[in-house]
Amino acid sequence: MNSPDPRDSRAMNMPPVRSGNRVDINRYVADLVRREIRLGLLPPGSALPSERDFADKLGIGRTPVQIAFRQLQSEGLIVQRRGRNGGAFVRLTGQDEDEERFRDVIREALATRDEIRMAMEYRCIVEPSASRLASERRTAAELRELESAHALLMEAADDASFMRSDAVFHLTLANVTANPFLVRGIEESRQCCHPALVLLPEGGAFHEVTIAEHSEILDAVRAGEAELAEQTMSEHVRRSMWSVEKLLSSLRESQRE
Repeated sequence: MNSPDPRDSRAMNMPPVRSGNRVDINRYVADLVRREIRLGLLPPGSALPSERDFADKLGIGRTPVQIAFRQLQSEGLIVQRRGRNGGAFVRLTGQDEDEERFRDVIREALATRDEIRMAMEYRCIVEPSASRLASERRTAAELRELESAHALLMEAADDASFMRSDAVFHLTLANVTANPFLVRGIEESRQCCHPALVLLPEGGAFHEVTIAEHSEILDAVRAGEAELAEQTMSEHVRRSMWSVEKLLSSLRESQRE
């Protein structure tokens, strides 16, 4: 697996932390990395920023980062290696562990299916409006970021990379709105949907449709066509909601057999 450049992690673009409470900072860093993993932005095997880089970017000391990394390692989310090629990495799993984790994801999707449906409903309402705003507010630099996110999606060599690039595209688009409430809501709803999204079909036609729909959204944002941007995003997230609904129904039926 090709690990993404740790400098691409959205964690490195977070605002500095200003808090006198060390425990709060520890939790902030741990929550930040945990969220990146849950969103698929840090797939298995990918490297986290170094403790020093992480601390410098967030404007904190290295101790809270070290404590947070130890907590994440104890949760089985990351591993820390010493030596020249050392650092912190999202944990890889063996085949048996992969199968168990897959079963865990299915259980989580079933246990939270009502929340997932509500999160998808939220996305269907909010993300089209966010796309409209993005088409009206985007700068040339932000458009280049969105184009880069789409390029990564088209170049994705495996499903983990595809999921990561898909998330980056949607979150980059949200950031273009310059509205922190929209950004937070879209991030949180996508986190909630993640167990179902990772269970959707891999590769093939499913990926091709996603790429085509993202391309249409990008074209509309690039052209500043607000109504078209809203419409194309609406069609995209509604197709995703339909896919998630079918998946959840199938999983529930299989559990009854």
